[in-house]
This record gives sequence, C-alpha cells and structure tokens, in this order.
Amino acid sequence: MSEISENIIFKRDSGEKIEVPEKFVGLKARQEGILTVNFRTPQENIEEIKNFFEGFKSSQPLTYDIGNTGEVQCYFKGVAPLLQQKDEAGFEYYFLSVTLQELKNNDADDDLPSCGGCV
Repeated sequence: MSEISENIIFKRDSGEKIEVPEKFVGLKARQEGILTVNFRTPQENIEEIKNFFEGFKSSQPLTYDIGNTGEVQCYFKGVAPLLQQKDEAGFEYYFLSVTLQELKNNDADDDLPSCGGCV
C-alpha cells in the first residue's frame, strides 16, 4: 500500500512538474468541472509556483496528484494576479489563484440521450 504524501504535484504534458506542500493549497470545485486552486504561501515558495503556471497557455493539458492518490487530467484555464497580503498576526504571505478545467470521460455517456436520461 502506497503512503499518502503531504504534497500536491502539478505536472505539464512535457513532464515538468512542481510539488507544493498541501498546507499551502486550497481547492474549490465549481460547476462544469471547474477547479480553483488557491496557493497561500511564504515568499520563498511563491516564485516557483508563479513561474510554473504563468508559462501555460489557455486549454493546455496538465495533471494534478493530491498526495500520490492518482493523477487527475485537466486543462489550464487561467491565473489571477499575484497578491501580497498579511495575516492577522502581521506575517506576510502571497496568494495566487489558478483555474483548471477537469477533463470529463464521456465514453460511458455516449448511449444516453442528450437530456441525461429523460423519458
């Protein structure tokens, strides 16, 4: 049995990857398979994250893997501007939001009517 890692791995189709500690990442699932990935990190971590995602083009494929539980295929949708903020205790941190679109496997749905099974 493989051990669950404390990192989330993002990987380009070229094989280039970045590992980010899970404690710095927040995931929000939205409608239509949209996933918002929020990075809240100290300064020493944000440059690598920013550089990795700023090189993407819209609809470029990538995968993410939460704690070695398996890769999830998706497309890059966009990245918000980097924000520099302070928490309640006055510690500076950086916030970056990336939007992804999960790939849907529609093979099983080919037999269903377009209304999703209505009669």
